[in-house]
Amino acid sequence: MVPSVSHAFDGQLDFYGSISDVTCNINGEAPGPGNRKEVQLGDRISPSTFDKIGATSTPVAFNLAIGGNTGCTNNTKVVIEFDPVSVNINPATGNLKLIGTKPAEGVEIQISDAGNGKSGKIMLGKPQNITEAQVATVQNNVATLSYTASYVSTAAPDAIKTGSGNSFIRYLLAYH
Repeated sequence: MVPSVSHAFDGQLDFYGSISDVTCNINGEAPGPGNRKEVQLGDRISPSTFDKIGATSTPVAFNLAIGGNTGCTNNTKVVIEFDPVSVNINPATGNLKLIGTKPAEGVEIQISDAGNGKSGKIMLGKPQNITEAQVATVQNNVATLSYTASYVSTAAPDAIKTGSGNSFIRYLLAYH
């Protein structure tokens, strides 16, 4: 007897890494899973801030300081790639969904470019064309990628519910 073939998946193998002759630190730390940056978007933001769909809280600026070490080669171009398949992305809005035990409702987190000649909302979950992406050039072994983040309402004012405003997204830096 020949065994039957099953087409169900029992698991997944994920392969990751990079091939690069450039090694730049990020915010003074080596790249990798332990490299995290916290961005405080504000506490006790009133639901009345979101008086219509698309209303935002005050944007908070944040930077990724690239380099500062000799392996970060001058004239290298640095581009960020946000994880396009993150479960925290709302594919309809391109924003980060709020997560946790009791997240606020009707509100998401919007990330925008804010430096190197680029501005405007980044549509998370969609590939960013290199001509549209913010590109920083390493000079004196350093470069800076600049962004803002804010809460944005995705529901009518009466549908906004209070709760925590947390989320996260992973990213990769590409060197050209």
